[in-house]
Amino acid sequence: MKAIYNFSDLLIKIGAYISGFFIIITTVMIFFEIISRWLFNKPTIWATELSIYAIIGSCFLGSAYAVRTYSHITVDLLINNVNDRMKTILAYISNAMGLVFSIIFTYYGFHHVMKTMELGVTSSSLLRIPMYLPEMFLPVGGVLLCLAFVLQIIDGGIHKGGEHI
Repeated sequence: MKAIYNFSDLLIKIGAYISGFFIIITTVMIFFEIISRWLFNKPTIWATELSIYAIIGSCFLGSAYAVRTYSHITVDLLINNVNDRMKTILAYISNAMGLVFSIIFTYYGFHHVMKTMELGVTSSSLLRIPMYLPEMFLPVGGVLLCLAFVLQIIDGGIHKGGEHI
């Protein structure tokens, strides 16, 4: 069981690294587009579209890591005003609700991607990218989110807030 736990955590970290890579790639593409337009008066046909896909990928692949490291935005007004037993109960409830959401999101995201692939939908730009490729970030990110919430439920503890793991 420990090996599955560690492997799941590794997958989440790999998603985070890919997410960070996408942010760097987006920065480079946008910088290139600015220089191309400003210095050479020759805009690219690919930079904006690919940057959008990279940002979307970054969000979906990095969200599981944000859950695991408590880096997401939280409202802790209620949590700060209850005892530790209730904090633990609320942590289990919120993680279970997150898992249910992630399962539903992954299921419908996967079906959406399959339908897009079946219909052969492509982007409306000159690149004509098959849309199932960037849409794959939805179910892949959803699977990572499911793993993250399962690991949070296994961990079960109360996060004190204010620091990252």
